[in-house]
Amino acid sequence: MSFAKKDLALSTMWNYRKAASGEELMDQLLALGFRKTELNYRVKPEWLPAIQRYIGQGLIQAVSVHNVFPEVGDERFGTDSVLLGYEDETLRAQSVEWSKRSIDWACRLGARAVVFHPTEVPLPPAEYDIPLKKLIAAHQTDGEQYRALREEMVLRRASAPYISRMLKSVEELCDYVVRDHLPVKLGMENRAMCHQVPVFSEFEIIAERFEGSPAGIWLDTGHAIMMIEMGLQQLPLSGRVKRNIVGMHIHDAANGLDHYAPCTLPGNVLEGFREYIQASPIRVLELSGRLSAEEILTGTDRFVAQYGG
Repeated sequence: MSFAKKDLALSTMWNYRKAASGEELMDQLLALGFRKTELNYRVKPEWLPAIQRYIGQGLIQAVSVHNVFPEVGDERFGTDSVLLGYEDETLRAQSVEWSKRSIDWACRLGARAVVFHPTEVPLPPAEYDIPLKKLIAAHQTDGEQYRALREEMVLRRASAPYISRMLKSVEELCDYVVRDHLPVKLGMENRAMCHQVPVFSEFEIIAERFEGSPAGIWLDTGHAIMMIEMGLQQLPLSGRVKRNIVGMHIHDAANGLDHYAPCTLPGNVLEGFREYIQASPIRVLELSGRLSAEEILTGTDRFVAQYGG
């Protein structure tokens, strides 16, 4: 499926720190020529009236929102939390309620999808993810230090109980969407750290369980590249996973660092994702705030030229 720049959304991940108001948040995206956006989980509640006004006036379109939306200011329900997989039933139930609020806001704003970081195994990043990525960046993956640390991580990454509780939560959210006939999809996103869920094999569990329901797969290219570097997964995705892709976050990554502008790193790192990019119903550029406007524009133009035809 061909696409142009007008078909791409830019996430407010790029500029939520740069903006002091909802108006500034939207104006900065519009200044780069984007007319679509994903509203990320750092959008402040007080910014919503202005965002609603811009959307209502047809100046910009929200294609997706990122759970938990808007910002709740409680890291127990943050982007790097157990969230839908909590063993504590009170926390799990509250995570479901916050997620329902995100769904409601997506519908109010006309967004077609809600993006979820569904759960994780609660291992501190400093134990495995950070040191493993440092060794990857230093090209020291052939040594005993890397092998031993990675093997220990794989043993401790016991995700099954978290996935089981996460599936229960997603079932409840699907029931909520179906009951009220809400026009929104729920995308479970592959993650950026080795202890987080899902990796590609866990995509299979989600796709099999929820095929034909409002819930599906949200494929993040940068996160995928980093977990491929770590040896936790590999391309291609299965046919079942591919046909259940709700949308994508698109960005370059290498050596354990992601959210670069697309098509700006050596080696054409997105080539393995070409078929998924072209088939995805929603394409969001999720780019770091460290990038300049010029870097984003250059990467976007290259991306459209290489993948949009």
